[in-house]
Amino acid sequence: MSRKIPLGRPFLDTQSILKEVEAALETKWISGGPTVVKFEEAFKDYIGGGFPVAVSNGTIAIEMALVKLNGGKRYTSEDEVIAPSWSWVATGFAPVLVGATPVWCDVDQYGVPTAESIEKKITKNTKAIIIVHQMGIPCDLDAINALSEKYNIPVIEDTACGFGSEYKGTKLGNSRNICTFSLQARKCLTTGEGGMLVARTAEEAEWFKSYRAFGTSISPLERDKAQFLLKENFNIVSSNYKISDITAAVGLAQLKSFDTEVSMRQQRGAYYDKLVTEKLQGLATPANRVPEYTTNYNWQNYHILLDSKFNRDQIVDLLRKQGIGCKWDIQAIHLEPVFESRFDNETSDMPNTMLFKNHGLWLPFYAEITEDDQEYIISILKDLLQSL
Repeated sequence: MSRKIPLGRPFLDTQSILKEVEAALETKWISGGPTVVKFEEAFKDYIGGGFPVAVSNGTIAIEMALVKLNGGKRYTSEDEVIAPSWSWVATGFAPVLVGATPVWCDVDQYGVPTAESIEKKITKNTKAIIIVHQMGIPCDLDAINALSEKYNIPVIEDTACGFGSEYKGTKLGNSRNICTFSLQARKCLTTGEGGMLVARTAEEAEWFKSYRAFGTSISPLERDKAQFLLKENFNIVSSNYKISDITAAVGLAQLKSFDTEVSMRQQRGAYYDKLVTEKLQGLATPANRVPEYTTNYNWQNYHILLDSKFNRDQIVDLLRKQGIGCKWDIQAIHLEPVFESRFDNETSDMPNTMLFKNHGLWLPFYAEITEDDQEYIISILKDLLQSL
């Protein structure tokens, strides 16, 4: 009998979430209130530093970081922002949305950009570098930070998938760079939708808090607490990028069970590696390879590399028809139709990007997936590959 196994499933402690949401509702502040502040403080405690600012999603977090690094202004089309093409489109869209031109760099065997691949793309027009801790795997921050200092070019860490992972004993997000997080439904730490910026200084955090709320000089919470007339003014043209206190309450609850979730993911990831290595010899290899400097890995996703003789999209189609919610790997942004005629789409200097793009396969993966389901998935996949 066939099974229906989803690609992902959030790890939710329903009772804890309801308790935090009820507490938020009791404050009568459901937007711009104290629960958002509590979530930001708890986020800071977990990563060990920085100045977190909660926002509506991870994409706007990157946009806000870029604007801040440009003195609060939009860019021009001559301004270049280096970013890996092998990433979710938000990484490449954000520079365009603030007026800049993306310049694509390759990733290494781990799937993350390197100082070497970035340096090849630096020109006199380079204004910023976006690195991506792809699938929770950290970039080599020491090498990239040294490159940043050498050329005096700021770095943004797109940590959309990286909450909980560590670089040389330090949690991602506790950094000298502005870091951005996604809290979307498939992330290890999720609020359904949402994002977080981690600023480098308290002053920078205040700028982000203003920018997320139409550029206001004070928050509604500050205004309400004041025992005197306190009127806001607006010195920045911005929009509404806030999260609600209800969303923040979900985040508070999720933080309490986060380490349990990651421990479960680590066990499931290791078991997948064992199955793929033993059962799919000559057909596929595990692709979640982690550098030695990674001292904790959150196992955000699980993917494999199919042998080049297989048509990956055909395999996805066949697995889905059997109820297995797999996915082609991350796209190469520069080859998406919206970018083909606008920016450089040369692929010859991005071999790893093209390898993952053409031959990578995401398998169903989440904290509560069972070993029995994993064995079933690999068995079905093996039979399919051997029949082709």
